Formats: sequence, structure tokens, C-alpha cells
Amino acid sequence: MSAALRDALAAALGEAHVSRDPAELALAGSDVFEWPGAVPPDLLLRPGSAAEAAEAVRLLAAAGFSVVPRGAGLSYTGGAVPHAPRVAVLDTRRLDHVSIDAGDLRARVGAGATWEALAEAASRHGLRAAVAAPISGSHSTIGGAASQNLPGSMEGFIGVEAVLADGSLARAGALAQPGGEGSWRHHGPDLTGLFLGDCGAFGIKTELALRLVPERPAAFASFAFARGSDIAEAMVATMRAGAATRAFALDRLRSEGARSLDAGEAARTLGAVVAAATSPVQALRDAARLAKAGLGGGDDAPWSLHVTAEAESERAAAERIEAVRGYCAAGREVDAVVPRTLRARPFSIRGMVGPQGERWVPVHGILPLSRAAAALAALEAMAEAERAALDDAGMAVNWLVASTGPHVTIEPMFYWPDALDPIHLAHMSGRNRARFGAFAANPSGRALARRLREAMRDALDAHGAVHAQLGRFYRYAEALDPAAAALAHRIKLALDPGGRMNPGVLGLGAAGEGRGPA
Repeated sequence: MSAALRDALAAALGEAHVSRDPAELALAGSDVFEWPGAVPPDLLLRPGSAAEAAEAVRLLAAAGFSVVPRGAGLSYTGGAVPHAPRVAVLDTRRLDHVSIDAGDLRARVGAGATWEALAEAASRHGLRAAVAAPISGSHSTIGGAASQNLPGSMEGFIGVEAVLADGSLARAGALAQPGGEGSWRHHGPDLTGLFLGDCGAFGIKTELALRLVPERPAAFASFAFARGSDIAEAMVATMRAGAATRAFALDRLRSEGARSLDAGEAARTLGAVVAAATSPVQALRDAARLAKAGLGGGDDAPWSLHVTAEAESERAAAERIEAVRGYCAAGREVDAVVPRTLRARPFSIRGMVGPQGERWVPVHGILPLSRAAAALAALEAMAEAERAALDDAGMAVNWLVASTGPHVTIEPMFYWPDALDPIHLAHMSGRNRARFGAFAANPSGRALARRLREAMRDALDAHGAVHAQLGRFYRYAEALDPAAAALAHRIKLALDPGGRMNPGVLGLGAAGEGRGPA
């Protein structure tokens, strides 16, 4: 990088917000998994406004640099990991403003604002985002989620502002209307949707408008089940009838000997339970209740289903839960501490690691209701067929199955002993860094996780799955029919003719670039 470019960027952003520190670059060029072919960025930029972001991109484009946008960096699909030389990572977290318009039920937020910040601001007005926030929302950014997709709730984004590859600013939807104060996303062609789920391939989001909705009364129920197939059938019936707002299922974290889940492990598996506690004593009590009732009903019923039903009144919510009980008759009702606690305190993060600090990485698919049970059965059979390899690696497979509408997300998660990376350690408390830093590097375990993730991704695709957080792992362009793929490439070419905006992501890179490592 030339001294002239370095000076120009420092003048535009401020000296403190242009970094070439090797440790910062290593962190900015990583996510929670390992990606062969990754290339460390040449510099890290932290703009404090949309104008600064636009000027930075303009300067970089003139100098022949590519740009990779980044929020909290909590991806596990390589979507914010550079795979080409001459790359600058643009960290959006200084773009963190939050503005609530309670009268028109909308919010304007900087792309780097966290979901927790938005939730706190909206809650003062009895409101919340229509978009269902990720559990990592204490750290993950709204712009990052908009780039990655969230299952079933992207309609809650009603406007977007983005920096294009040439450094120009584009606005769409509510933010394109006079003063950026519009309340509508759909006014002519849906240009807002162009920038949702694009992983930064079409532009770098700097501001978003979101629809807000009133908080509503809720009722809760949890059930223990013996088999994943029973869980899938109960969830599908519940969501098909519209009886629940949210349902998710877990199995106990398993390893050799199906070790029992004690209170401490239960709390670590769902950190929000402890995070919601008002005192250490309450945390221990809730964790004990969670271990006893929330994550299954014993060895004979290791699966648990947790349901939230919202309605216009407490009575109506309770009536919906009564209907849910009918759909869950194959299970045994247990204490609903899990959904109650997650409703009260929905955000938690403890370094993206397992109960004992194991390395963690998931794979997922979003399926039609009618295909969920068969897909889950196929994945369970795949895991069982790999039992010997899993045991040799000390690897456990944990299952999360969730729904917020006419779809089911199935997410197998792999845990194995392995050295942690700086991105894991950066999101841990000092106590956990000391506790969980002892594992030696385990390349064979990492290779097994990579192989199983790819196999399960392909199995999910065979059952008709689509995916959020596409990055460089899930298929996008090559999974579309030829006409749709051609349209996506034409849009990319029109907005980014040099292929410098997060090149290679979504399979829409510059000429000659492929999808990147699987």
C-alpha cells in the first residue's frame, strides 16, 4: 500500500481508525472456523459515518483494492474472510446510532449497532423489532444480520443505505423516500431486498430502517420427547396450525457414554439462562431447573421442545398454549424455564465454544414444514454412521431444530477438543480465557468437522433446504436455475464491474473466481 493511500485514508477516517497492526489484521481476517485459502487483509478501516465509508471505498477502488465488510465477525461460513490479495476490511461497528420513531413504528440504525442496543431502545416504548434477532445479538450487528439473512424474518427490514463499489451511496425503500423518513419498503421494485442476504457482494450497508411492532403478552410451554422424529412432528403440527410464535428443540449434548448433563453444563449450553439471573443464587437455581426439566426429561427423553405463543391478551396466549399441548401429546410437559428466560433475556454469547471450551461449528438448512422430519432423520442417520470417527475425535453432535413460521431450521452443531483462535478468545471473559485455553491444536478433528459439515450441507440440499449466512460455504449462484443465476451475475456486474466488493462471496466474484473453499 502506498504512503499516499495510507495518508488519504487517515485524513478521511482519522489516524486511529486505519490499522495495519498484525494482530488486528489477523482477527479482522478470520471467523469462527478455519478457511483454507484465506488471505490476511492489508489494512483494517473503521469509518464513523456513511460519508467516511464512502470516501474510503472510493479511495480503495482508485488504488485497485478490494473491500470486505465486517460487523462482529461471528460468521462461520467465510463470508467476511478475505480470499484475495490487496484487500481492506471495513469494520462497521462505529456506525452504531439507533433512532426510534414510535409513532410510525420504525427505527433507523447504523449497520454496526447491535441487536441488543436496538432492543433496549425500542423496549422503552413497549416495542421491539419485527425481525427476530439472533441470540448473539449482544455482539452481532444489525448490518451483519441483514447481510447474512435471518430465517423467516427479513421482511422487517424496510430500507437500506449502502456504499457501492465505486464509493457512491445508494438508498432504497424507506430510506430512499424524502428525508429518509419513509415507512414503506415496497414502492415499485424491491430494491431493498437486493442488499439483504447479499453477504456484502452488492454493497456495504451503512444504515438500515426496520419495522417495529408492539410487545405482546406471551405464554410458554416445554416438553420432553424420546425421539427427534416426535419433536419434528410436534413442531410441524404446531407451526402449521399457527398456534405458536416460536418453537425450538434441543437434544442434550452427547459424547461417549451419553454423559449426564449437570447444572453447570446446562447453564453453559444456554448461557442466557444464567445471564438473565439477578443474582448468583438465582443463576444456580435456574441452571439446576434447566438441567432437570429444560433440556430433556432424563435418559428416556433426551429431546426438549420449547414453545412461545404470543397473542393480543394473556388469555389468548394461554389458549394458544393449550392448543400446543394437543400437538405435543407424544411428549411429557416439563418446566418452561427455557422459553421464559430467553424471552426475558434473549441475548447471550460465551465465545462460540462448547460446555468445556471445545471448538464449535454448526451447519444448517431451512426446510419446508413437510420435509423437516425426513431431513432430520437423514441427518441423525449420518451422524450415527460416523459414530466411530466421532468417538475417535472426541467429537459430540448437538442438535437445534427451530421454527418461527412455515419453515423449520435444522442445525447440527459439532463440538470437539481443539485450540481456540483469537476470535474465540476476544469474546470470552478473562476467567473463561484462563479456563478454556488449554486444548492443543487438533487438525484431524477440524478435518472431520469440515467433512461432516459438507456432507450434511449436501444432504440438506437434497431435501430442498435453503440457507442463511451463505458466505463461501453454502451454494448460491450454482444452486439457482440458469436464468436466475444469470440475473444474479448481471446485477453483480452492473454494481461491481471490477469484482472488488467482497470478491468470491456467493459465487459472484470477479472473472475467474470460484466459490472458494467448501
